[in-house]
Amino acid sequence: MNSLHTVEKVFEGIQTAKSGARDFRTNFFPVPSKLQAWIARDELLGVVRDGVAFFFRKDRDFWHFYYCAASLTALRREAVTLNELRSEPMVTDILGNESAIGDIMAVLQEVGFRHHARLQRMSRAAWPGNPQSAPGNVEVVCAEKASCQAILNLIESEFDCYAEQLPRLCDVESAAEQGRILTVKLNDQIGGLLFFETQGQASTIRYWVVEERYRAFRIGSTLMLHYLATQKDARRFTLWVNANNEKAIRKYRHYGYACDGLLDLVLANRMIPS
Repeated sequence: MNSLHTVEKVFEGIQTAKSGARDFRTNFFPVPSKLQAWIARDELLGVVRDGVAFFFRKDRDFWHFYYCAASLTALRREAVTLNELRSEPMVTDILGNESAIGDIMAVLQEVGFRHHARLQRMSRAAWPGNPQSAPGNVEVVCAEKASCQAILNLIESEFDCYAEQLPRLCDVESAAEQGRILTVKLNDQIGGLLFFETQGQASTIRYWVVEERYRAFRIGSTLMLHYLATQKDARRFTLWVNANNEKAIRKYRHYGYACDGLLDLVLANRMIPS
């Protein structure tokens, strides 16, 4: 694996794998700004081989594995030679609907991956007219930099780091600076938060969580209603949720979200705890 020093090098590798491909397969959809951040922190490695480009992103004590392959045959042929898949803790994702992911799943299982989690996307349209307002007995404020470590601690305590693409402290600080983390404080502590991204007319919830001892205070509903009411330019709202988390799915359905058929199967190698 080689360190990647420019965003251009990453896209060159993708294009090399994609050129002339008739059955292109990938789980790598990089946003240039995030790529630049990974490169600046020296977290992104890559290798380009015959018909494929592989990328590895460091995340805490494990790696995310990304592939860009001209075909399933090329992916199988080259992935089986990667020593890193056997020597480093590694997770990877397969994105698609139910009917489209079986063949890629089989290839990745051949090279040492196994099922870890199943995420499903939920989406909803904007409410017509005036959206429902949040109750006024709890104050929602944008996160401050001083709260960012506590926010990260709460996220890490409630989500699976291998499956749910958890942020780094610098990511939390950047989101807070941009006003993308809504919080409710109780007793001068973070009682709950909603971390989101809005680009144009699309808005995505990344993390929505209430500290366990405060879950009877309607903090979650206050955060959600405030979020939906304030993203006035958004026309489509999305999120990802663990398919086994029936309680969370029921809550999202209460706010108008529905599963839209897109899945993210998270696979892990034997060095990731099951």
